[in-house]
Amino acid sequence: MAYEPSAAAERNLRLFCTKTQISLVRNVRGAVFPGSMGERAAKAFGRRLQEALLARVPAEDLTDDDDLAEMAEVCHGLSPRGERGPGYRLLKATAADGETTVWCEVMSANHLTFSVCGTFLDFVGKTALLRAFVDALAEPLQFVSAPGLGYLTAQPTLVGTGMRIRSWMHLGGLAHFGYLNELCNAAEAKGALVELEHPDSPPPGSLIILFNRFSLGGTTAEIAGRFREFLVRVSEQETEARWRLLRDEPFVFLDILTRAKAVLKAATMMGEAEALDLLSDLRLGLTTGAATARKVDPLDPNWFDDATDRVFFRKHGRALRRKHPLPHDVDTYQPWREEALRAAWMRPLAGFALSRELIERADGQ
Repeated sequence: MAYEPSAAAERNLRLFCTKTQISLVRNVRGAVFPGSMGERAAKAFGRRLQEALLARVPAEDLTDDDDLAEMAEVCHGLSPRGERGPGYRLLKATAADGETTVWCEVMSANHLTFSVCGTFLDFVGKTALLRAFVDALAEPLQFVSAPGLGYLTAQPTLVGTGMRIRSWMHLGGLAHFGYLNELCNAAEAKGALVELEHPDSPPPGSLIILFNRFSLGGTTAEIAGRFREFLVRVSEQETEARWRLLRDEPFVFLDILTRAKAVLKAATMMGEAEALDLLSDLRLGLTTGAATARKVDPLDPNWFDDATDRVFFRKHGRALRRKHPLPHDVDTYQPWREEALRAAWMRPLAGFALSRELIERADGQ
């Protein structure tokens, strides 16, 4: 019998999926993989590939953009600065719709990695858009493939379509009830994997990355469709977990939100992990109606990214530093300065109100 997602799970996927990255990796015929090249050869080949790309598509070279290099992994799922090899180049192009950014990474793990990243939920449509962009370069750049296998890649799991689709999910309900091991098992059964260092301990903010397990066994559209269907199933379970928290554990939920409010209001310093956990608690409250807040959008795609160490100070630190003068010793010591400014940045979120329903449920439990 065909799976029919609930309307709530389909609708709530937008609440739980903070962003998705779709990538297609390609390699060029006649060249070894980047990891097998020496520094001089990698740099020369990287320049050659960059020139070949720029000759065929309008693109901006952002390789030397220092702020982007630091924020690229968090915001766009791109290679972090520390993993960029000697021939690495980063180009920014635009897809045929005139709106979607296509990131072109030259000489990362493969010769070429093309990605789109954002809050979109039309995985099949975005995949088709990216595929059209990449396919137009196949003949002039001479992508290497093999009969019966498809595109050859440096990572065995990407041989075939060369496709990797990853979604960042806020799964605070499943994490609260300790269901992350079950999530990992379900993902493996459905051809997906969960990126977790410790399945028994949720990551900061209960932000969990899920990605496709296989690049073979289907077209890019089929892989994207199956992956989205799995995310909808996950959303179904996350929806139930959130309502269970409100329905069966209102006293616990009240404690979670009351503590979050107190810390947001009173903290003078705040680290990345604590900030992400507080955002997770508040988002749980807002998406279930257990809390309300003016001028706070629980769908804001930048909520979690902006709180991270790699992004926060580069996007908000300078303005906050002018607005919130700090004691001399705090201002001159970077770790203290950034934690103090992050606490100031988070403080307005303490203005949320607890719902009467939650309070009544907690009093009557």
